[in-house]
Amino acid sequence: MPKISLYRSQKSHDYKFFDRTISEMFTIGGTDLLVHKYLGPSNQGASNDLTQPKYDATNPTNIQDLLFLENRDRKYDDSVYRLRGHYNVQNLDFDLSQFGLFLNNDIIFITMHFNDMINIIGRKLMVGDVLELPHLTDYHPLNETLPTSLRRYYQVTDANYASEGFSQSWYYHLWRVKCEPLVNSQEYSTILDQPINKDNYLGEWDKTKTYVPGYVVSYGDKNYTAIDDVPAGIHCTDTAYWHLDGNDTLADIVSRYNYNIKINEAAIAEAERQVPLSGYDRSQLYVVPTDENNQPAAPVDLQVFAGSPAIGILEVIQPAGFSPSSVIRLTDAVIAELQRLAPAGFSFSMQNQLNLELVDIAPPVTDTGSGSIEADVALAINSLGPVTGPYTINNTYLASVDPSGLSPAPGFHYIARSTPRTAGWTAGYLPGTNQAPNGEPVGSGIAFPGSPNKGDYFLRLDYLPQQLFRWDNTMWVKISENVRTAVGFSEENKSQLGSFVNNSNLTATTSGTMPEKQALSSILRITPD
Repeated sequence: MPKISLYRSQKSHDYKFFDRTISEMFTIGGTDLLVHKYLGPSNQGASNDLTQPKYDATNPTNIQDLLFLENRDRKYDDSVYRLRGHYNVQNLDFDLSQFGLFLNNDIIFITMHFNDMINIIGRKLMVGDVLELPHLTDYHPLNETLPTSLRRYYQVTDANYASEGFSQSWYYHLWRVKCEPLVNSQEYSTILDQPINKDNYLGEWDKTKTYVPGYVVSYGDKNYTAIDDVPAGIHCTDTAYWHLDGNDTLADIVSRYNYNIKINEAAIAEAERQVPLSGYDRSQLYVVPTDENNQPAAPVDLQVFAGSPAIGILEVIQPAGFSPSSVIRLTDAVIAELQRLAPAGFSFSMQNQLNLELVDIAPPVTDTGSGSIEADVALAINSLGPVTGPYTINNTYLASVDPSGLSPAPGFHYIARSTPRTAGWTAGYLPGTNQAPNGEPVGSGIAFPGSPNKGDYFLRLDYLPQQLFRWDNTMWVKISENVRTAVGFSEENKSQLGSFVNNSNLTATTSGTMPEKQALSSILRITPD
């Protein structure tokens, strides 16, 4: 007489009895599960990247990206399978067992009969499959304008045998999957990009098939409606046979993507309203040049008496390192004339009030020490005594009176108390614009006008960024660069965000064209020897 044992090395009639009974229990007490079967990653086509192989057949075990272990472009079965399952409905319970407050009702564990699953689907449910729970369909959404009810989709994130599904014969009968709410992402675009009305939906476009008017197909992330009898091979982007369907898709109804986009666009619009331009402008801050005693620097008038050589003054600046002095930048012609008059050096005093001396101004350099290697030659002016008026309303010092007490002598007006217009720290970050500082009209073009008037502004459009100049009756003095731009990310902004981060330019090479913006995955790609 054999020993009594419920376990058999082969599945006996006891196993079949238990299995039929358990299946009937799910048929009676379970709920419908509409299964969108994952078929595998889409065919990527020919590629030299060995981490993204091309497979001969579609298989759910294929891996699209062997480097990141991702299946971004997933293909799903056009047919939807109905299966019975069971899970515990949860309330909105808050988890207070950890630091903080957690809502843990978004993950559910669904159990289904194993053999029914194999017979209906053809395989076990796996990660990537999508389940639709029809009993959770919301027929009364708050938004009454929606053309359809709100469906509830879940993605399978884990699967294994259910511990409660082992019978007395030690064989499994149940399959348990862990599910999370479906998110609108690239992986599930095949499902969510389908039209809401599926009565005339034929699935993905097939170049070997013919289509009749009124039917809808999908290609990429868009849907197209046939407007005429479509022969085989006619691409769905051909406007003579197809029309781009602009109706809502499932993603527009069940996901929060459109709402998130509206929220993001509203936040960007409000930020652009409050901060319309990038950078910050501090040029409106009035800064008075001072000497070593922290007193206003001397606004000195340089007198030129009869018989003296005329010295041309091109630009008045106050560089670092010369705080007690005023500096007048000279042209090469003026420097040559001064060196001719005083080959051993140029230094003299005028009326015991000023001391003039040729000095070399070191060019500005960056933090790394790069910059021009040639120094500028300037005329340094040191005040040897107290400086008194008269001043004009524009903070210039009038020409001094001739020592003989007669009429004022011709002189150069040095504006000592004016807002700095150099690229120093007082200017801010990206402060330059294409507008004149005093609001005067500005001409523009790719060449300077032939006969400008003193004080005219002109914007050179052939510079990038555009540069604003002012005519001082001798030369065009650079005022600013048009570097202020909007804070958005469009290419028209000409900022690093627009022209570098979102660069869409193509560079021509000997082997064709290549995008100037490249992903790190393509830059760091290893080239076979």
